[in-house]
This record gives sequence, C-alpha cells and structure tokens, in this order.
Amino acid sequence: MISDGYASTLKRLITFTQAKFISLADVVGYDVSYVNKWSNGTKLPSSRYVERINEEMGHYFAELIAKQGKKEKFFKTFPISETAEDLGFEISQYLCAAYRSTLHQDHSSKGKENQPSIQVITGHHDTADFLSDILQKSLQNLDGDGELLILGDFCSLYDAGFWKYFDDIHLTASNLTLRVGLNMDKLEKNPQYIGHLYATLDRFLDFDFVFYDICDIENSNIILLKGVFAVQYAMSTPPRFNMCTYIFDESMVWDIYEKFSFTGTEKKALNFTVSSLGMDDLGYRTAFYATNRFFFFLTNGFEFLLPHEVFDSIIQKVSPEQAFAVQRLCVTWEEIIDVSKIDFIIPATSLMRYLENGYIYLTDVEYNLSAQERREHIKSVLQAMSNNDHITMATLLPALGDDIYKGKNLSFYSNYKTGFLKKNKQRVHNNADTFYLIVNDRLHSLILNFFQNMKELPSYQQYTCEELTNKYEVYKPLIERTLSLNE
Repeated sequence: MISDGYASTLKRLITFTQAKFISLADVVGYDVSYVNKWSNGTKLPSSRYVERINEEMGHYFAELIAKQGKKEKFFKTFPISETAEDLGFEISQYLCAAYRSTLHQDHSSKGKENQPSIQVITGHHDTADFLSDILQKSLQNLDGDGELLILGDFCSLYDAGFWKYFDDIHLTASNLTLRVGLNMDKLEKNPQYIGHLYATLDRFLDFDFVFYDICDIENSNIILLKGVFAVQYAMSTPPRFNMCTYIFDESMVWDIYEKFSFTGTEKKALNFTVSSLGMDDLGYRTAFYATNRFFFFLTNGFEFLLPHEVFDSIIQKVSPEQAFAVQRLCVTWEEIIDVSKIDFIIPATSLMRYLENGYIYLTDVEYNLSAQERREHIKSVLQAMSNNDHITMATLLPALGDDIYKGKNLSFYSNYKTGFLKKNKQRVHNNADTFYLIVNDRLHSLILNFFQNMKELPSYQQYTCEELTNKYEVYKPLIERTLSLNE
C-alpha cells in the first residue's frame, strides 16, 4: 500500500471543495478510476506527469473555493498563507510537497516487509519458462480489455519461440491488443517471416495485433501488460531469452508505459484493426473496389461471383442497413466482374470446407449457402470465367510438413494499392476485431508478394475456365455426395 500522505491531502481537498471525481478526472485527462486510486492511496500519479496533474487540480480546486466563497475558511483549514496571490499555484505546490513526502516515506520506511517489486530471472530455460508462465496467468486473468506492449522485433521473438507462449491462452471474456514491433528490413530480406507473421495472426484470431516499424527502438526489449507488469529481457545470438527483469510495482509499470507507449507519439501504426470496413459512399470497401485489378487469398468460403438468388436470400435475412450494404456490393461486382483482372487462390482444405458447410462472410454478414445455392454458385463462377479471360482460379494442395495451408481462417484481399486481412468470424470467441487494415505501403507490398509467390509452389494449381469445367465434371460425383449431406 502506497503511503497515504499524498492520498490524504488530495482527499481533504476533494472533501473541502465537494469536487466530483468525474469532474476532476476530466480536468486532468485521466479515467475516474485513476483519481479514485490517487485519493485512496492505492496508486500515485506518474512522476513524469505529476507536476502537470497537480497544477491542473490546484487551479480547479481554487476555482471551486472562489465560487463557493470558502477562501477564508480554506486558509484556516489548510497550511497555506492568506497572503498567497495565486491560490491555484499554492495548492499545486501543496500537493507536490505531499507527493514528495509520500515518496520519501515510501523509500525510507524500515519496518515494512513488502515483497520486492522487482525480480530478476537468469538462464535460458528459467527465463523462457517464467515468460511463458507470467503471460499465461496474467492474460487468462484479464478483466475486460488489455494491452500488451512489445518493444522488440516480431521476427527475433519468433526465432526465440516467444509466440508459442500464447498457444493455450483463451480470451473468451476479454479482448487483448498486442502492439508489436516489426523490422521491415528483415521482413523484406527474409520473406519467410511474412509466412510466420501470417501464421501467427491466423493462429490467434482472438487477439488484435497492431504492428509498428521498430527500427529506432528495437533494442528496448520491453514486454509490458498495461497496468499489470513490465519485463525487460536480454537475448543471446541466435535469438533465445537468457535473462529478464520482472517489474510488478503498479506505479512503476504505469510510469514505464507512459514513457514507452506508442499512444500519442509520432510513431504510426503499420496496420489497424477494425470491426467493419464500411459500405457507405465514403467507406473503405467502396474505395477498395474502385479499381480493376485484384488479388484474393480466400480461406473462409468463396463470397465472390455469387448468383443473384444468393444476394436476394441474404438481403431478406439481414437488417435494412446490412441489406443496403449487400445490395451495394452486388452492384459493385456487376460493374467490375467483366472488366477486371482478378486472381483467386483458395487452399484446397478451405474449398472442401466451403463445399461441406457453405459458409461465407460477406461484408459484415455471415451466411451459409444451401446445397442448391452452392451448385448455382459453381455455375456462376464458371460463367464469369467464361466471360472474362482475366479471371484466374487456383488452389493450393496440402503439402507434407507445411502447415500454412491447413484449415486456415485468415483471408487476404488486395487491389495492388492497399489491402486487408479478414478473420473467419466463426473462429473468433470474443469481441476481437474482424479486419486488419494494412495502411503501410511497404508492408502491404511485402504481404502481397508473399501470397503471389505461392504461384511458384509445387502445390499451386491454376485453372483456365475450360480446365476448371473439366475438373468439375471429373469430381462432380464427389461434390454431389458432399452437397447431399446438407439436404
């Protein structure tokens, strides 16, 4: 428990002026829970911002005292001289003195038997086990939304096995945003890391990853769960954890967060997470389709080239707002389908899953095509390819020892200028966002190149309209047996 010198001073001022916690929180720009903790002694303001906080509270208290006509009573109650010309300044200095007194009492107290607020772990195995354990326990026990700040390079952390520590974490009752550094030069030099990045995003659909170019702060080596703990780690070469310093004093953790957080800095995110791409006239999705060249890597069914009957069925089952969005998308595709160059790649496992259950995720709408609608969809795809030679259709067969294409749930969409990733909403168990909007041109280019390079894989099979029609005829008995399971 933090010494209550500062807390008692603040509480006396709040009581004397009858200030409301929510109004005081607005004045200092913090959540009301912070002001509550400052006044009850469970937390101190960050040393970095305490002078500003005290100054703003001082002037606010002075205004209330003047409005309430309590100046004379105030000078009799608090140890501040009646000759003070600037009451707000004097109150702020009074708070600062109480803050310094609290810090001094905290550091000089001899009788306390507090648990140390810092722990050092050394050795590769002990450090790795500790990091895995603290992440598992802390994230599993999250109450509400959380933010994990990782000031280190995704690629180096991948090589050290860091992302495996998240495998058994389930966030059914909370959301977690992970802000992670990316070494863009390393990504470009070693494209396999794009594959690792994609596989990680696909594996953790309940997490929201936001990436930042880490080139200027890569060596910070900090892992911080907002408001809970901070870890500074050391790594050897090749990458492996060999030491870490674990900090769990709440005030220290907040101080570190405020100094290193990406929030409010000039460092821009490489991507954003959003729950919807929008379908209004100025929405992202509308702008995305305002071109004539596209690349799609689809894992969540095949929501393109749908027959009109499917659009009509969807429109009848959704809200008016969603119906309007679906109608707009239908019109958009009618306009571009015969004049655009479109490359589709579908993992064979995802294609089989679609034939079995008919699941698609269209705009913000989940829908399962009936067996007959899937039959009509196949015809619609073949007809579209017949009308437009610039539509290519390809599959990726499962490859032995290669897990990138096994039951994936993260699709990639690009118009060669911008792109996004879309999660399979059926596999998201909390309120995590569905889309990763890629806003950095370089990152988009690297991801696009990664997927396009799949065309060089032995497992890649591309079909012309005639080849696909012949393939359909060969496998039609199997397809019909699959579809009949849903009738």
